[in-house]
Amino acid sequence: MTQTLNVVAIMQAKPGHEKELGALLQKALPGFQSEPGCQAYAVLQDKEDPCRFLSYEAWDNEAALLVHMKAPTLTQAMPVLEKILAKPMEQIRLIALDGSTV
Repeated sequence: MTQTLNVVAIMQAKPGHEKELGALLQKALPGFQSEPGCQAYAVLQDKEDPCRFLSYEAWDNEAALLVHMKAPTLTQAMPVLEKILAKPMEQIRLIALDGSTV
């Protein structure tokens, strides 16, 4: 059995672009969630720093994540992201330890 690949992506909007980033991510969410191999996809905004957003993603495997990275929903958003992010998106790949509930 293949272990689920969990991903946390961290995005920092340039000051004044947090609403634009939030709207872009929210609009893309249904597309991300409907991609093959997507088990879960949530976008979260930091309460302490409204310019910081995180996505929590669960994918069937690395191959499903790679397809997501090349899918139209993400590739069409990238030019806008490059303009409004303060720094490149950070992506952390995680494997849940036995007994975890994610």
